[in-house]
Amino acid sequence: MARTRISISLDPEDAETIKAVAAESGLDVSAFLVMAGRREAARLARMSKAFSELDAAIDRADTDAEQLPWPPESDTDAVDRARSEIAAARAEAAARRREAAA
Repeated sequence: MARTRISISLDPEDAETIKAVAAESGLDVSAFLVMAGRREAARLARMSKAFSELDAAIDRADTDAEQLPWPPESDTDAVDRARSEIAAARAEAAARRREAAA
């Protein structure tokens, strides 16, 4: 099976930490970094999937808010409602991200 070589630059302290943890786990550095990279890629994919509906709701609210005349001519309730919906969607997304990161 063909392999691709990737070069990375690390601070010396990070390099030593990674080497030590890899050795403690019985892995060489390459195997350890591949394992860690796969795990992180899977975690980010789960987060993206979990937040896709919220991200879409935020995008819709942002788009709706951009369509409103500014400054509002008469319907300040629509502006306030849009701002409220955007703030609520952002707050919910932030809370879910905090929970997922924990």
